[in-house]
Amino acid sequence: MYFAIEPTHPEWAAQVHQVLTERCALFPDTPMHLFALVDGAFDEQLLGSRAWIRQPKLSLYAQTALQGFGAAAPHLLTAPPSPAQQLPWLHKITAACAGKPMLSVLASPLDAQALQQHLRPYLVARTPDTLEWPLRWADTRVLPALLDALEKLHRQHFMAPLLAWWSARRDGGLCQWIGDATSTVDPAEFDKLPLSDAAFTALVDAAEADAVLANIYESQPDLLHRHSPAQNHASLVQHLKLASRHRIEAAPDRQHFCVLALSLKENFADHPAMATLLQNTRQGVAYQTAMAALPPEFWQDTQP
Repeated sequence: MYFAIEPTHPEWAAQVHQVLTERCALFPDTPMHLFALVDGAFDEQLLGSRAWIRQPKLSLYAQTALQGFGAAAPHLLTAPPSPAQQLPWLHKITAACAGKPMLSVLASPLDAQALQQHLRPYLVARTPDTLEWPLRWADTRVLPALLDALEKLHRQHFMAPLLAWWSARRDGGLCQWIGDATSTVDPAEFDKLPLSDAAFTALVDAAEADAVLANIYESQPDLLHRHSPAQNHASLVQHLKLASRHRIEAAPDRQHFCVLALSLKENFADHPAMATLLQNTRQGVAYQTAMAALPPEFWQDTQP
């Protein structure tokens, strides 16, 4: 499996711990709990291995319609209560997850069971046409897009009991979201998150680059060696947007355009022949027909 995310920087855990200490100082009278949110779908054996037997853990899917996911569910792991033990714990869990996009860290005045109950209405989304699907909050590749998709009031409610939420950026650095650290939060007014068609479309679009990268990894993995995973992802996001603007819509055509982005010069789309191709597809010419009309000079000029 290809994950378009860099291994977390060595100082990642220390940065989380430092920010946690600074944020906790703002709430001196409020006890804070520290958790790791681990997506078991990336490694179903991890949470059952001997090293984790004594780790308190709680599936977000327990006692819900999703509980059949078992070890593949997202799990909250409770950190030791002592600040002196938390940094070694963060280092240990970061190493165990080995750079997979399956680990983020949360701090909250709520304990694990209360936080589980708070998050439960947000585990499944419902679109206006009644389509329902699980939201993968523990997959750090999609976490930023999920938070962006929340309506303002839903996001305020969702983040209310969190002191902070930390995750790894695509480049392995630290990304964080700040909440209100509220000890008491009213229940949500829904049991499944209402998601607009526009938000649903945005989430599908946000996931496309990773899906295309996974397909390319299965068929042409050598194309992914020129640049880092984060750079490959950024390139595909850029070129998928370009493809959309020029009416390249079929999935095979979009993937082929992404293959060009990974195998040719970075500015291949600026070549006059490619500019003509994009103009033609925007006017309705089939992508494969336009590709067949590319002159030999294009391939010569755009070789890396």
